[in-house]
Amino acid sequence: MKLLIAASGTGGHLFPAIATAEQLPDYQIEWLGVPDRLETELVPPLFPLHTVQLGGFQGGMGLGALRLFFQLFKATFQVRTLLKQGQFQGVLTTGGYIAAPAILAARSLGLPALLHESNALPGKVTRWLSPWCSLVALGFEAATTYLPKAKSIVVGTPVRSQFLNATPDLGDLTIPAEAPVIVVVGGSQGAVVVNQLVRAAAPAWLAAGAWVIHQTGAS
Repeated sequence: MKLLIAASGTGGHLFPAIATAEQLPDYQIEWLGVPDRLETELVPPLFPLHTVQLGGFQGGMGLGALRLFFQLFKATFQVRTLLKQGQFQGVLTTGGYIAAPAILAARSLGLPALLHESNALPGKVTRWLSPWCSLVALGFEAATTYLPKAKSIVVGTPVRSQFLNATPDLGDLTIPAEAPVIVVVGGSQGAVVVNQLVRAAAPAWLAAGAWVIHQTGAS
């Protein structure tokens, strides 16, 4: 089976998609993303990457919304052409704005579209287009509340094989066995607000004898 995976932008969208692709060795997989995003670094060593120009929906009905509408129309046409010429048999997406042209193009050709939503609070595109999908796989049962018209199933969030038998590596850190350890994870890009909060709280944590391991990310 030939499958197009549409996942873009952040690790939250990309890594569950990569983890799923790892479990489909008999599938011929190609990828759909956006130029200059994280997928342009992660995907090419693994799968052929196709890109379309598309921005996120920020709300409002001004010129920005009109520009986005034309971008979406153009991207949907491009993806439809890709699916047809490439003789793909289905689409898998993990949400985000790249999911919109992928789902619309697939359904216009009568192809199945499967969406995986890792978040307990689904994103805008997931909420809008989930009824168009053949099936919506959810990371959390709580998400079903926001997707009443979707055909959904709770499956959890896929984890890449490299983490299934991971060995903890603390490098040169020698943490006392009795010391409390606070691990802060801000996602693949980090999170500015979380970083600022940790910076403000760290002196009190350290004074209390805690160790702090903070994944800051690029942000």
